[in-house]
Formats: sequence, C-alpha cells, structure tokens
Amino acid sequence: MTEKFMNRRWSTRNRIRAIPLAAAAIAAPTILRHSTLAQQVEIRLTGWTSSDAEQKLFEQILDEFRAANPDIKLTYEPIPSDYATKLQTDIAAGSVADVFYVDSLAAPDFMVNGALLELDSFMQKDSVNAADFYPGLIQSFQMDGKTYGLPKDWSSLAMVYDKKALTDAGVANPPTNWDELKAAGQALKAKAGEPRIVIPPDIAREFAFHYAAGAEVISKDGSSIVIDSPEAATALDFYYGMYKDGIATTPADTGAGWPGDALAKDFGDLVFEGNWVFPFLKENAPDLDFGISEMPDGPSGKATLAFTVSFSAYAETKQPDAAWTVINYLTGAEGMGKWTSLGLAMPARTGLSDAWLKQFPEREPFLKSGEYARGWQLGPGGQAFYNDANGDLQGLFAGTLDVPTTLKNWQKEAESRIKLGGGGATPEASPVS
Repeated sequence: MTEKFMNRRWSTRNRIRAIPLAAAAIAAPTILRHSTLAQQVEIRLTGWTSSDAEQKLFEQILDEFRAANPDIKLTYEPIPSDYATKLQTDIAAGSVADVFYVDSLAAPDFMVNGALLELDSFMQKDSVNAADFYPGLIQSFQMDGKTYGLPKDWSSLAMVYDKKALTDAGVANPPTNWDELKAAGQALKAKAGEPRIVIPPDIAREFAFHYAAGAEVISKDGSSIVIDSPEAATALDFYYGMYKDGIATTPADTGAGWPGDALAKDFGDLVFEGNWVFPFLKENAPDLDFGISEMPDGPSGKATLAFTVSFSAYAETKQPDAAWTVINYLTGAEGMGKWTSLGLAMPARTGLSDAWLKQFPEREPFLKSGEYARGWQLGPGGQAFYNDANGDLQGLFAGTLDVPTTLKNWQKEAESRIKLGGGGATPEASPVS
C-alpha cells in the first residue's frame, strides 16, 4: 500500500461499511481458505511436438483437464528440439518439469538412474491396473516389478502406399511378403524410371525387418547379445539390398525430410511409417489416395515395431499427488479417449481399441499388428546403442561399410552399451486376452 493510503483517515461512513465485510470474513473462514486461488497447486508438464497441429490438439486436451481440475495450475512447456538432451540436463540440474514424456527406448536408463517416480501406490489407490494397457507398452515402463510411467498412446509401423502408383505399375495388390515387395519395387521403378520405395538408414525401421527374419538383439533369456547372426544378415541384406539394387531410395536422396514427407511430395510411392502419417498427409497431401497394409512378412513371418511414450513424474517432484492426477487423467479412459480420437496415435488402453477402430476403420492394419508388434526398447543403454548402430547403418548406405562389418560393429556396440539383466528383453505388444 502507498503511504498516502496508509495515512488516510477513514470517515465514519467508511468504518460502518467495513463492519459487515469484516463480520463476513470472520463468519466464513472456510470459503476463503478453500478458494481456488488459495489452494491451487502448480504443475509443470513438458514433452515434444512433431508439428504445430499436434501441439494445438494437445492443448485442447490440457484445457479440458484444467477445466476439470481448477485446483491444479498446469503449465505446458514443450521442448521443440533435442528433447532427450534437454530432459537429461534438466534432471541433472533438478529443474525438470513435474511430469514429462519418456520414450520407451530411453525409459530403462531413467528407471535405473532413479529419476522417475514409482506409480504403483497411486495406481492402487485409484484402481488403475497394468492389465488395462497393452502388455508390451506398459512393460516398457516397468522394472523389477515396479511401474514408472503409463503409456499415453502408441503406433506401429505399416506399409503406406500410393494406390494409383501401384495400379499404374501393374501391381494389383499391395505386397504381403519380401519377395512381393521386391517385385513391386522393381515394377514401380520400371514405370517411373527411378526408385519409388523410400527407406531411411535408421534401425527404427530396419529392425522391423530384423525381427521378421527371426533375428534378435538380446537372447530370449536375457543373458547375451545375439545381434550378429545369420538371420540378422538376411534382414540387413534385404533392407540395404533394396537401396543397393536401386529399387529403393532414402528421404535425403529425394530431398524430403522423412519417408512420409517423400510420399506427400510425390518423391516416392511406398514407405514404412506409423499412424502419425495420417494427419501429416491430410494436411500436406489432401488429394493423395493412399492405402495401408501390414508390414510384409519376412522369412519368420510377421513383425513390426511398437512405439510408445509414457507420462512419467520426476522422482523428486514437490507435488507427487498432483503430478499423478495429471498422469492419471491423460492416460485414463477419458483423457486418452479424447486424445486418440484426434487421430494422431492409437490408444494404449485395450478397452478403447474397438471405439478407436470404429472411428478409424482404415487404420486397422496398425491396430491389428498389436498381436505381434515388438516394443521399441533394448534395455538400459539401448538409446546409446541406437545412436551407435544408426551411424553404422548410415555408413553402410554410404558405401563405407559392408553388411558383415556392420553386424560385427552392432554386436560389439551392443555388448558395450546394453546392460543385460536390467529389462533387456524386448517387450511384446500383444493385446490382453
């Protein structure tokens, strides 16, 4: 208050007016004590966004949370680039947000390092069961019988193709196995005069072929690294072979940012991407008539990758109850149902799958692959191995490495990076029966 106000003498009329106000304050202390402003708890939430459209859609869900939970002041602080580095830096500094995204590949490192809040007691209190989620998804955020995050959604890889381009090339049906895929690639190239399958030098795509060939990274019992195997060589020979033989190209070679971008710009006709391609193509190639099929079968049958992200809380958050309220809403039936109804990803809760499929029937190949998809996780150290392995794969595509050397490097790097016995088995994303 100013000095002028403090020194001002109240008139009799002002003193009389003040009496009922003071009496009301004394008579109703509970109303003031429990007002929204007096009790509002602040929670910071961070994550990443792949586009402005995604951020706008997510903000809609957060606004609905705020309306339903006026006692929580939720602040969303998206990290536009280099999310993993920023998250690690903030955790080390103790300045990380209360709730944040954790990618399944990186999750074991955060769990091992004690950075995440254990959620089991909160789940039990609010009757949230692990069985409500696809097993391979929630298992990506569990270690030693404890849960450190709940999956917010997921997507798998499927084959996305330009229907007209396949028809014009004389390909009557989308390929269902590797032999048919190679034949389709040859037909597309013959028609266009250039390769029209677009694949990146990225093990987050190649590993779908790796598993389809019967190869593994970690032995079934979790005791050893087994990435350098005849099956792995079969997969890498095929995946890289499409590029070497000139029936496939890379996004960089076409001038696109990623395979979906190449498809949207008519730089390619067939790619392997996730459910996220739908909103992107709707915005960037609204007239493209494209189809979706499951990944082509390999020598060992069907395989694909299941990508998921959790909402997790910082282990040292000052507001664990409020942080859990945010997580529970966003991963609960209501919040997840609204979020996935926007079409960006599939629901991680099995109970929401039928309604989602009814809304998006054309996306059935993505959801159907939940019966056999492999969780995108390689145990503690898996993120570091991924970085190393991608460098080798890029060297292979650049012609500086061959397939045997690439696999030897992968074996050595996996043995160096991946910590066995710490959740190293690749989760299966099969649905609850």
